Amino acid sequence: MSWYRKVKSMYSITFVTISFIIWSTLSKWLFENLVDYKLFLITLCIVFFTQYLNSVKLKKNLFILVILGLNIVTSSIFFEGQIIFINTIFLLFMALITYSLEDSPIDYSQYRQDIDKSMVVLVFIWMISFTLGSDFVNSMYRFHVLYIIMIIILMRETRRYIYSVKSNTSIVTNIIIGISVLTLSLDFANKIIAKVLDMLIKLARLSLVLVTSLLTTIFGVPMSFISEMLRKLILSRNISEPKQSLINGNLNNPQVVSKYQDIKLPPSIILILKILILLLILYVIYKFLSRFRNKTRIYNGFVEEKERIVKEKDKKHWVKNLFDKIFRGGESNRDKILYTYKGFEKITEQADIYKTYMTASQLKNVTKINVDNSDNLDEMTLIYNEAKFSLHTMTKENVESVRKGHSNIKRQL
Repeated sequence: MSWYRKVKSMYSITFVTISFIIWSTLSKWLFENLVDYKLFLITLCIVFFTQYLNSVKLKKNLFILVILGLNIVTSSIFFEGQIIFINTIFLLFMALITYSLEDSPIDYSQYRQDIDKSMVVLVFIWMISFTLGSDFVNSMYRFHVLYIIMIIILMRETRRYIYSVKSNTSIVTNIIIGISVLTLSLDFANKIIAKVLDMLIKLARLSLVLVTSLLTTIFGVPMSFISEMLRKLILSRNISEPKQSLINGNLNNPQVVSKYQDIKLPPSIILILKILILLLILYVIYKFLSRFRNKTRIYNGFVEEKERIVKEKDKKHWVKNLFDKIFRGGESNRDKILYTYKGFEKITEQADIYKTYMTASQLKNVTKINVDNSDNLDEMTLIYNEAKFSLHTMTKENVESVRKGHSNIKRQL
């Protein structure tokens, strides 16, 4: 196996692990399904098989047909009931994601960004898992540990691959890390860690009680005094009696509360709603991943990659922008010229003309190539440079000339 394929395989295992953690949590939450270790192994096989199909350059339509048939057959063999359909969705989702990411080159910085985002998701999922019972937490614990260890190995190997640093000791280190994973997955290690976590939770509860007692002592007396004063003020104005009668009137009308108690949804409708929620979550995850996916093509040993351009947003609050527009009439002619030219930079940036390194003269020359009518563009550039780099007095005619040039370009772009 090539070094490139080893790193990609590590990335695949890491990706399958975090996906399995998220999926198992959602499946338990929505469908009350137990953690099934077979699904983890089957997902790994499907992902590696998808990579193989991609390497043989299978057509996309044929690829989808093969993967869909394989997922249905596999789920039918290893699972029963509604879990067949649910796990088929997951396996197909994993295959399509793997197919879309397979041609992406090994990128240490991109992997690091992905891992940073996944750790936030992992912590969130870990917190949710505590609401699903202790058995579920114990079942998923080893996969959390496996994921953390895998990202350590992945980042080590990716960095070595990027800088072409080969070392025999790295293999030994990875073996030691793997043995550590197996050790942490054993029951006695789980018991020790569970005891440590239990002690930490008890310590956190004690700290919370102490902090609550302290806050009650500090703020309890003033709040009681304020509450008593408000009560006396209300009683003095005879407000309590009408309010009490209104409350009693509401309590004597219980049929409003129980009006819809007998309505029940059929189990099939509930199942359909859960599946729709699940599909919506998967779609959101897919769109999230596609935002950070490198658009690449690999052919003849070369990698063609489209650079991701992140445009900085205007950090001014909309209220400040509104006030700037309202009170801009009191600005000097120089400020009006600079502000109008700033608008010219924005519209040319949106048209993919303006770059941050360009001077005003460079922007003028490139803009002329992209428009048919460049009236007032030369004059606008000269006036802008004069307003920015000199102390000369700017006139209303200068302002109007810049605005004409800006309006002319804006109409064309």
